[in-house]
Amino acid sequence: MKGRKCPVCGKEVNGRSDKRFCSDECRIFYNNSLGRTRRARNRKQLSAIRSNIMELERANARFLLRTLSWISKVFRILCSFKKVSNERE
Repeated sequence: MKGRKCPVCGKEVNGRSDKRFCSDECRIFYNNSLGRTRRARNRKQLSAIRSNIMELERANARFLLRTLSWISKVFRILCSFKKVSNERE
C-alpha cells in the first residue's frame, strides 16, 4: 500500500485506510483553518453588501432598498425550509 501523508504536517498516516490525518491535533487545526477562511470570505462579502447599501441610501434609492429588503426576507424564508430527502422508508 502507498504511504499516505498528513495534509497538515506531512507525517506518515498509520491506521485505517480512510484516515486522513496523523493525529487529532492536525485534524482540528485543518478544520479550524477551513472555518477561518470561510469566515474571512463571508466578512468580505458582508462588507461589500454594507457599502452597497450605504451608497444606495446616499442616492435616496428607497424603492430599491425596500425591494432588496423584501428579496432578502423571501430568501431567508426559502433557506429556512429543510431539504427533503429522497430516501425510501
